[in-house]
Amino acid sequence: MTNFLPLLFLVLLVPCLATSKKDHYRFRNDMPTADDDENHHDYSSIIPHPRCRHNYHDRTEAGMNRQINLFMHADYVYSSMAQHFGRCDVALPGFEKFFREMAKVQRGHSETLMNYQNLRGGSVNLMQVTAPSRAEWGTGVEAMEHALELEKSINQVEKIFTISQYITNLERVGPGLGEYMFDKLPQN
Repeated sequence: MTNFLPLLFLVLLVPCLATSKKDHYRFRNDMPTADDDENHHDYSSIIPHPRCRHNYHDRTEAGMNRQINLFMHADYVYSSMAQHFGRCDVALPGFEKFFREMAKVQRGHSETLMNYQNLRGGSVNLMQVTAPSRAEWGTGVEAMEHALELEKSINQVEKIFTISQYITNLERVGPGLGEYMFDKLPQN
């Protein structure tokens, strides 16, 4: 009986002390199953689970990545708008400054979310940023209307309200004088 106790200890307690393989894998479908031949399985594609990840659902991580990519697309579009209004044949530096600031804000939002994603133990998955739908943005009202739709797509309520007010004032005064007055506003 005394020889049996050390053997019982090894059989019952040692497996409890060992860490499970599933603790080291990020997703359940990445874990090897009993059917996998461990000698022929490629473990290089399996991402180790970050130690800092806690209560961070995969759908939340995917939603954050989607929002990061939306902000990066908005940055890209606003940069295009700023360049349009900075051209010598358009020459509206107030609009250029406004859209450049909007691009900077969107870039800041994306960087904040990327830092949060890393803080929570998620991974940032950047997608290909699509080019703006056009290179010529027309008048200031047309560009503002496109900016309004862009802000609605990324759900920025305060910017939606502000840009809506700008569009109302630009349309009320007219394209020529309205653009000139907007270009001279102190907030630009």
